[in-house]
Amino acid sequence: MLSNKSKLQKLRKLMQTRNIDVCLINQTDEFQNEFLPTYSQRLQWLTNFSGSAGEAIITMSKAYLFVDGRYTLQVKNEVNKNIYKVYNYTEKTPTEILKSFKSKEINFGIDGNIISVKKFNNLTSEIRKNVSIKLLKENLVDLIWYDRPKIKKSIIWHHHYKFHGTKVSDKIKSVTKIIKKQQAQYLFVSSNESICWLLNLRSNDLPYTPIFMSRLIISASGECFLFANIKSSIKFSKQIKIHQIEPKFLTSFLSNTVSSQKIIADPRTLPSNIYQSLKKLKSKIKLIDDSIEILKSQKNNTEIKGVRSAHLRDGVALTKAIFWIKESVMKKGLTELQAVKRIDTNRSKNKHFHSLSFPTIAGSGPNGAIVHYHANKKTNRIIKDTDLFLIDSGGQYLDGTTDVTRTISFNKVSKEQKKMNTLVLKGHIAVATSKFSKSETGKNLNVNARKYLKEHNCNFDHGTGHGVGYFLNVHEGPQSISSVSKVKFLPGMIISNEPGYYKANAYGIRIENLITVRKLGNKYEFENLTLAPIDKKLIEVSLLTTNEISWLNTYHKLVYSKLNKYLKPREKIWLKAECSNL
Repeated sequence: MLSNKSKLQKLRKLMQTRNIDVCLINQTDEFQNEFLPTYSQRLQWLTNFSGSAGEAIITMSKAYLFVDGRYTLQVKNEVNKNIYKVYNYTEKTPTEILKSFKSKEINFGIDGNIISVKKFNNLTSEIRKNVSIKLLKENLVDLIWYDRPKIKKSIIWHHHYKFHGTKVSDKIKSVTKIIKKQQAQYLFVSSNESICWLLNLRSNDLPYTPIFMSRLIISASGECFLFANIKSSIKFSKQIKIHQIEPKFLTSFLSNTVSSQKIIADPRTLPSNIYQSLKKLKSKIKLIDDSIEILKSQKNNTEIKGVRSAHLRDGVALTKAIFWIKESVMKKGLTELQAVKRIDTNRSKNKHFHSLSFPTIAGSGPNGAIVHYHANKKTNRIIKDTDLFLIDSGGQYLDGTTDVTRTISFNKVSKEQKKMNTLVLKGHIAVATSKFSKSETGKNLNVNARKYLKEHNCNFDHGTGHGVGYFLNVHEGPQSISSVSKVKFLPGMIISNEPGYYKANAYGIRIENLITVRKLGNKYEFENLTLAPIDKKLIEVSLLTTNEISWLNTYHKLVYSKLNKYLKPREKIWLKAECSNL
């Protein structure tokens, strides 16, 4: 097994032979996926960093690793600081490193199959003229990764109509309208989630996200050309033609079919190498955000009904796990990994369960301050009765995707912890109770979520809310609650509401529910989907307004009324107390 130092040495030797001075290694793959198959975890193989977002800049003498605020603590535990200089993006960016090079000419190598058109264009506009970008046809890490896992063929299946409620033909009609409106002949779909949604197909190519690796080209007449490496044989509509996904075959198809045609494509997910191929064919390419994404984000009545049902079952599983965890910590002791096993096992027994929607986050005490912490044998703590215990977990069900965070206490709670938890709760309630116009984005709601923390000179270094798919990616666009959100909320959109507070080396707090947009007269409001008690022991009631108390009491009344019939007597007694009025 190669050390991190040896891996870098091999990479630099290869760079030298290819006349590359600097190279970029992304934590993504050819499809811009968040959760990666093992054969695409290049950044993790090279650096040991296991987070879902990050990138490395490698020179002949230095190595830099960049992560966002979710991973600033995690990266310190995983990456050798003697090898890599680690930066939060707020401190320094890859382009700032590139700008600092003073050599006459720098050859900058990037895998053109991975870097998207948008990312590439941003880089070229920001870096200095002395940096020459080389779009590579192969990934340098792949060439030195001697034991790289093999790529497997996709086993796909139809997602049943009773779960989604919309025929493929009807979805395609909606998409062809968009193509015609843009006066184009073809739409190039490079998002796996969009392809799976459109064709009502699912697979197991990725952990936590039931999609398969593919490309799709749709004509204005509704003909679909699907490029995938499929093992299973299932019946497809006559509209859908199956092809192999190999780059050479795709290029050949493009050359024979879409040459000199007007094509719509999403610059955020379209690989730069494919874009260059299309340009060589003299195709007229219009770069706009994924035309299917906005359709996919608006769940129909069947899907909303399914999501409610999934959240009910999910809430029962989590609530029973919280009861067991609290009892176990107080009576016999419990580790983080034991808690994770119980949470995951409870969820797996649910009807229509397919998989977790992401690896369960269960951090006690100081581990709770690591936003995307995942317990392992090395970091596993015994949960103390004086700890705060942050649990962020979710499931993929045939009838919906869940994501919920609760911070729970056991014995003693400090005044500071109660205060900070209450400020987080106030931000959560501010979002949950929002009434807004048709033109509202998540930008203003993000301000409201942080308001009470900022009044005490505190904040959290992650978004307030992300979109959620329907038996697809737990992190889905285009909707969000953040400082950069530009997408208007529409009925049927599902979003997380998850403000938090994290005190390094001490504790973490986060309260997360999923909410969906619904129409209220001439305005919109949110409907809470998540059903699980919020720890009252962590609330300083004097900091809450009458309306906030009323919201929490109403929410807890709903939780108890929905869940109690599925609980054992002792669990029911406990939940009734947990859900009693403040």
